[in-house]
Amino acid sequence: MTTTSRHREAEVALGARSRHKAEAELKLVDSAQFATAITEFIEWRTFAYWVRLVVEIEGGISTKTQVLLDERCPGFIAALTAYRESHPNEREFLWLRLIEWIDHNIFVSANAEGWRHALGFYAARDPRLDRVREYWLQCDDVWKRQPPTQPPSLDDWRQAAEAR
Repeated sequence: MTTTSRHREAEVALGARSRHKAEAELKLVDSAQFATAITEFIEWRTFAYWVRLVVEIEGGISTKTQVLLDERCPGFIAALTAYRESHPNEREFLWLRLIEWIDHNIFVSANAEGWRHALGFYAARDPRLDRVREYWLQCDDVWKRQPPTQPPSLDDWRQAAEAR
């Protein structure tokens, strides 16, 4: 058996374990609550993708972006600052810290009730999140070559992603 075959088998097995775990966790939550959480998860991921683009084209967190982060994610900037101080030699991926903060602070009940994996598993397969990721990739590519003079608002960006 080749190394590639072994890697593929391991990948398939990991995917099956993840699916089984998600299916088991799905039994722990009411379907209406889960559907609402999926929509909320996608909305928060949309926000994180937009923040990633904006911070990259602005070359950092502008005052306007910081105000928005403070409003939507109280405590995130302090957590980010603490992380930077405790990891001075680590390359910063603000958007990853933001996603971690969102997962920990917004999806508290999913974490506490044991269905957080199911939430991520099923949201990752939702066509709405596919559209957001596709639009993010498109913007990332285009904006690296020709950054917008002013980034679009979150609402405008979200609407453009949803229209895909």
